[in-house]
Amino acid sequence: MKALVKYGKGQNDIELRDIPEPIPQENEVKVKVEATGICGTDLYGYSAVKPPVVLGHETAGIVVKVGKGVKDIRVGDKVTTETTAYICGQCKFCQSKNYNLCIHRKGLGSAVNGAFAEYFVIRKESIHLIPPHINFISASLFEPLSCATHAVMEQANLLKGETTLILGPGPFGLLIAQVAQVIGARVIMVGIKGDEKRLALAKNLGISLVFNIEKKDLEDYLSNIITENGIDVIFECSGSIAAVKYGLKIIRKGGRFIQAGIVHQPIKLRFDKILFDKELTIIGSRTQKPSSWDKAINLVNKGEVNLGKLVSDVLPLSNWKEGYKRAKEKNSIKVVLQPDK
Repeated sequence: MKALVKYGKGQNDIELRDIPEPIPQENEVKVKVEATGICGTDLYGYSAVKPPVVLGHETAGIVVKVGKGVKDIRVGDKVTTETTAYICGQCKFCQSKNYNLCIHRKGLGSAVNGAFAEYFVIRKESIHLIPPHINFISASLFEPLSCATHAVMEQANLLKGETTLILGPGPFGLLIAQVAQVIGARVIMVGIKGDEKRLALAKNLGISLVFNIEKKDLEDYLSNIITENGIDVIFECSGSIAAVKYGLKIIRKGGRFIQAGIVHQPIKLRFDKILFDKELTIIGSRTQKPSSWDKAINLVNKGEVNLGKLVSDVLPLSNWKEGYKRAKEKNSIKVVLQPDK
């Protein structure tokens, strides 16, 4: 089968190869891929990748074979999957179903062959059925949506009526904004030059307070539109050092700062200003876990989150280079690859 393989540590050590189809072992499920989204970690997060490995983890497809011990999943089921391919099952994180923190965890598309391929296999516990009214392309966004529900509902514990600022209108920021809106928070989304298309989509998704941070003095502007209580919660979704520092500066005393984007460089911070002057709570949000998926699927089932509007480009797997190129450009939002027919 055709698969996109990361074969070395170099940035360009990626190529489309012919490899054997995977065979499901006991308690595993084999899925025929219908759609897989390009994530920022597929583009830049190579520190977590263990080559050689097939990339891709935001995916949806059809079950074509099940291994011994799989009872509740059937051939022909439309499914999506968590990224957890292996856990130790013994540590305190596994026992509490916080699989994302298991130190022995192996992720789909990073340590275990992923879904930029015609087929992949995954443990049965990670499989979720796709709601009947959701197509495969939209369903490939369930994984990033689950990351968003984890950040908003489980890590930030965002409350109705709170004011939240989202730094970065990429696909993840747009999903976080939708989840925050469902909760009933007052959502403000900002971007920079080049984010015009993404900010326009935010407005289309119902986010009314949307603007270019470079064209307005954010602190002066916010003083006119928010209460004297200030910004309760900030989600930093861009991974930009400048955005991290800006968010920590502007958040109110006693606020909650959620680092949801991946920062690839060291940051020098004044912890006396962060912890002593403001008594901030700084929270990390790492991927997702089973409870995050339950929340994500429920939101889509109820029609409260729109996944399809985020998909800007759909390309065949053989044209992955163009897909990667578009995914790095702000003119695209979410790029999805499909196996060649």
